[in-house]
Amino acid sequence: MKNLLKKYLIIPAMLTTLLATPFSANASASDIHMSYLYSGNTSSFIKNIDMTQGALNTATPNFFNLNADGSLSATIDKSLVDAMHNRGLKVVPFISNHWDRKLAQIAMTNREILSTQIVNSVVKNNLDGVDIDIENLNYTNKEEFTDFIRLLREKMPNNKTLSIAVAANPYGWTTGWHGSYDYTKLSEYSDYLMLMAYDESYNGGSVGPVASLSFVENSIKYLLDKGINPNKIVLGLPFYGRIWKDDVEIGGEGIANNAVKSIVNSHNGKFYFDNTSKSAFAKFTVKSSDSPTYIGGKKLVPGNYTIWYENDLSLKYKLRLVEKYNLRGTGSWELTQADNGIWKFYSSWANGEHNFIDTENHWAEQDVMALYRKGWINGKNEYTYDPNGNLTRAQATVILINAIGLDTTNETVPNYFKDVPANHWAKRPIEIAYKYHIVNGTNENIFDPNANITRAQLAGILSRVLNYPLPTDESSFYDVPKDFWAYADILKLSSKGIIKGKEDGGFYPFDQVTRGQMAAMVNRASADLEKNAVKK
Repeated sequence: MKNLLKKYLIIPAMLTTLLATPFSANASASDIHMSYLYSGNTSSFIKNIDMTQGALNTATPNFFNLNADGSLSATIDKSLVDAMHNRGLKVVPFISNHWDRKLAQIAMTNREILSTQIVNSVVKNNLDGVDIDIENLNYTNKEEFTDFIRLLREKMPNNKTLSIAVAANPYGWTTGWHGSYDYTKLSEYSDYLMLMAYDESYNGGSVGPVASLSFVENSIKYLLDKGINPNKIVLGLPFYGRIWKDDVEIGGEGIANNAVKSIVNSHNGKFYFDNTSKSAFAKFTVKSSDSPTYIGGKKLVPGNYTIWYENDLSLKYKLRLVEKYNLRGTGSWELTQADNGIWKFYSSWANGEHNFIDTENHWAEQDVMALYRKGWINGKNEYTYDPNGNLTRAQATVILINAIGLDTTNETVPNYFKDVPANHWAKRPIEIAYKYHIVNGTNENIFDPNANITRAQLAGILSRVLNYPLPTDESSFYDVPKDFWAYADILKLSSKGIIKGKEDGGFYPFDQVTRGQMAAMVNRASADLEKNAVKK
């Protein structure tokens, strides 16, 4: 919807904690939520799909591989295809060279025949498309790989999906295997790019997160900066972690997320969360007297270990990027490695029902999100809203000015309040709100901008903006007498259901308003606030 106060974005510093760009949570039938199926069999794949609580709409099993001559090796599991279709999922299998550069190069030389074989198999076996997961080609193979995708696009029926798994490239590398992807052209030929936003730290490398938030976000920005439509980007998430022995510099053996807790707990380890990378990690010690632990078929020898992995919180930070950048959806490697507890929240975060980490399951979250989507409020920072925190008089004023779209940019600003200096972050909105009789000071020439706003004060401001008629009924609140300065304001708003009292029948006019309460009040009044909005 229209951004009612977009010019306010020029006001610096603290105003950014209140205003936001409009936010859209529009899950649609065209959204993609897929996961690779690799480690398991038909029954385990079906079991894991059934645990996802409908969060996925595309299954991507490894039906396609490459023969030594670069031709297609297809092993179609018809029972899995039927099971997925019966559950309403599309089946878009992937073809992989499994990191074998020479084999991939042979396949690219054979691309005309290979592309025909893939398309024929997709059509013959009632598949819904193909995902191309050819990794570790060299940058010198970029044109061949791009042409391979072009051939697939030309031959593939329009009702079949063509997706391409592409390397995360937050640093803009143009050589090595990253250089084999012509991201822009690939996006033009494909239905979407499955961005493998993981392996920041890898097997054979130094210890660190598999997918720090900055790594993931910068990988998205790299594609967007190339002009790629966000609707062509599916964000790939890791359902695995990596383990290092602390006294060995090189490590990084993969470990399924769903195995981390039991391994760490069995060795009395501890779990941590790194706020810089927004990633989870754990530390534990294997003693010679411990029962043996195996990861990837290898026994852990005695010593100290660190695992970087994904937990609920780290995944939520990543999932919110889908709506932040209006991406097509999510992908993941690999479904059988997922901690099944994530499916309780996966869809709601991926589809933009949440934005702030600390408002999930809060009573006022729907109100907070409604105002956030309108661009009327933002959080204390990008990730938290602090719904139980207090709201200052300055913050409340700016939110309401924002709600009615009062553009103060080109107006002469009075200089009425002595305690709101010229460099105050909310100087203009406070003074303009006073000019239009929306706010009053606490004393003559004093606004007290940093004081926490009370319920009565907020009622007064809201009432002046909404200008409801005074009802004939008297106030039902025992603690709001007729001679109270905000009696009429409270009565007007309560008659419209904008403000409510406590369970004991009191209004508690001197109680401070929390940020969640403010969101609830303003959201209840949002329709009338929009009616009173300044017409542009």
